Amino acid sequence: MKKLFFFLSLLSGAAACAQQPASGNDIKKFIPTGYEVRDSVSGDLNGDNIPDLVLVLQQKTPASDTADRPLLLLLGDSHHHWSLAARNKDLIYPADIGGTLGDPYVQTTIDHGCVTIEQYYGSRERTRSVVTFCYQPKNKDWILQQVAITHEDALHADAAKTTIKKGKQLKPISIRRYAGEYE
Repeated sequence: MKKLFFFLSLLSGAAACAQQPASGNDIKKFIPTGYEVRDSVSGDLNGDNIPDLVLVLQQKTPASDTADRPLLLLLGDSHHHWSLAARNKDLIYPADIGGTLGDPYVQTTIDHGCVTIEQYYGSRERTRSVVTFCYQPKNKDWILQQVAITHEDALHADAAKTTIKKGKQLKPISIRRYAGEYE
């Protein structure tokens, strides 16, 4: 019986190794010189049940706080290699618009082929921006699905106002071309 458990544990260990994502060295070719990874999240971006990756980059030593912070969507394949599916240099807000809250970038999440980027900035008057793009197989692209903007006043937190636009209320714009707005 012990031999059976030992054999099963070896098999499960081999299976776990076979499903691990590509190494960090494979990702380096997508990171421009002078940039580093600010954030990364893994999940299935295109419905093929293979882990994909979203990277948020920033300059290692920015010339200014308004430096580009590219967002990259990398698709994984069954051989643990990455390919660049989309890039956007305008989606992640510059570090200098955070106000007293600091860097406005909060997080990126992946859920069922949808990528959601959350950012929060301001001082007394604050804005939370949550933007979601979902994969559309016929276009082979991530299209804007929802924008939720919350405006709040630190002195009147109960008076926060959230505006949500989704679906047909939005132009069908690709994650590659979305420039966002500082609302």
